[in-house]
Amino acid sequence: MFAYMKTVKDELVRYLESFFAALEPDYAGVNAWGQDTLKRLLDYTCGGKMLRGCLVGFTHDMYSGGCHGAAVAAGAAMELFQSAFLVHDDIMDRDEVRRGKPAVHAQYAALARGEGLHDPAHMGESLGICAGDLAIFIAFDILSRLEAPAGVKTQLAARFCRELQYVGLAQMADVWQGAQAGGAALDDILALYRCKTGRYTFSLPFAAGLILAGQEAERVEHFVLLGEKLGILFQIKDDELGLWADEKELGKPVGSDIAENKKTLYREILFARADEKTREKLAAIFGNPRPTEEDIAFVREKMESLGARGEVAEKARILHGEASALIDALPPAGVWTDRLRQLLEYNMSRGK
Repeated sequence: MFAYMKTVKDELVRYLESFFAALEPDYAGVNAWGQDTLKRLLDYTCGGKMLRGCLVGFTHDMYSGGCHGAAVAAGAAMELFQSAFLVHDDIMDRDEVRRGKPAVHAQYAALARGEGLHDPAHMGESLGICAGDLAIFIAFDILSRLEAPAGVKTQLAARFCRELQYVGLAQMADVWQGAQAGGAALDDILALYRCKTGRYTFSLPFAAGLILAGQEAERVEHFVLLGEKLGILFQIKDDELGLWADEKELGKPVGSDIAENKKTLYREILFARADEKTREKLAAIFGNPRPTEEDIAFVREKMESLGARGEVAEKARILHGEASALIDALPPAGVWTDRLRQLLEYNMSRGK
């Protein structure tokens, strides 16, 4: 699976490099920010795993015999949407690091600071928002130019628009929940995982590839459901890594979910299992913008000793079984079925 993904990623990078190079003269004619922003967005987008873009190619290749043309373009657009969300997420979460490097808004803040501008932090956030917006507009520009039948392009554009709206609404719920002192219902957390991560990270790219490959609606919806299961597992793993990962490998600070008081499954189950005295101490840690190493160690220890980590692991095990059953229900497809299973196992074991 990983060798295949590397091949598709290389195609996505080449496409983006070519598309951005074609945009440069037009952007340069607007103002000095044009080429600078294109370079930052290209470096940022190509620096990630490009999982979502690769999954567009995956299902297209699985049912059409080749990841090329429109599938590569749609995958590149998918990655630009991802870049936009990450740029905006880092601003909302106050994360200064992404993938081991300064976040985009932090880059702009450093630039403003070097120029001696007033309030460089706010300047960085403002320019970061603009850069994220540009990534969205460029992505839709790519989708508008797809070499595909008009009906397919319309169907694909509608799918992207609907799913991205869901992501926006889920992000609003995430931000609001993080600001609340109290907890959140587990069903609400799982619904957020489903729309913010599941459908966006897996269901949407799966569906995009299948639509471009001319697959029937029933097959598309089967993969949408599979994508939801994979995505919830992916988010649970993200939450786990946010507490226990090696910070250098993760590429961003461990404990940021604690600082933002994110309502994860881990948090809610931990609070439900803790006694009153422990809950009081936990409440003082979650939402603290700068939790100490001792604070994070305390949360980790309570996650283990009170069984919260084990309960989340059991939920993940059940989801794993449901996803595996959905893969079994597909017509046998040789190496492609094997790769789907590898993707499922990757969701359970990845380190970043």
